[in-house]
Amino acid sequence: MTASKYDDLTRSMLRGAIDMHIHSAPDIFPRSVDAIEAARQAKDAGMEAIVLKSHSTDTAARAELAATHTGMQVYGGVSLNYPVGGLNPYAVLESARQGGRVVWFPTLCATHFLAHAENVPVLREKSPVGSPGLTLTNDDGTLRPEIEDVLQLVLEYDMVLCSGHVTPGDAIAAFARAKEIGITRLVVTHPHALFVGAEVEQMKTLAALGAMNEMHYAFVTAIINPPQTMEYIAETIRAVGVDNCYLATDGGQKINPVPVEALRLFMVGMLEQGFTEDEVRYMVADAPRKILF
Repeated sequence: MTASKYDDLTRSMLRGAIDMHIHSAPDIFPRSVDAIEAARQAKDAGMEAIVLKSHSTDTAARAELAATHTGMQVYGGVSLNYPVGGLNPYAVLESARQGGRVVWFPTLCATHFLAHAENVPVLREKSPVGSPGLTLTNDDGTLRPEIEDVLQLVLEYDMVLCSGHVTPGDAIAAFARAKEIGITRLVVTHPHALFVGAEVEQMKTLAALGAMNEMHYAFVTAIINPPQTMEYIAETIRAVGVDNCYLATDGGQKINPVPVEALRLFMVGMLEQGFTEDEVRYMVADAPRKILF
């Protein structure tokens, strides 16, 4: 791997950083680290916290186990896909009782993702392609009734609500209601993804509802077909506004660098694209900290 003049700086910038989106083993997909390894590596790098995500199972328990074994702040949560019953408030409740911090709306089971799953071949292989999939809204644009139950639980337990792989329109509808009832921890999951397809104005609309746009390193790697560029992600951040974005890895893929190194490389990429040190620190530490804590 080519050395960068920012290598030493970004190693120091890992101290206090937070990665809000890591996939760890065990999983149905090949992963580079298990939960305890991910936590140890993050702690060794001086990071403040990490969040573990799975498309198929609640990660609250493994996060607790990793935190206990390492002393690192590790958080988990639940993605509302078919394996947990889809848009299932009971899955949210049990995650919250287990200490779950994050709720993701449908990812691999979102109707919108399934229509564009070829963008991520490794995920498509184990996605329910051909199924109806899950949406947040009815045909008339109103929110499905179970969404209200999910939102009330997110509010009650002060959880982080992420848009997952639903349409930008569905995310706007759900986040508008979330803001209305007082939810403040809102995240737009990789809006720059082709299979999400959010326009800059939609990202700004979501930001106006109080959401942060979560930008991901994994999208510049070979797991995406075709991969994006650091330049594209940087241009998107500038268009939406640095204040409305943070960096995460969506890391843990077997073929990619381990999440800690992926986050560092993302910082290198953003510095090379002309962001200042303060701007990058904001996007890896200050912004995610406001969402998580």
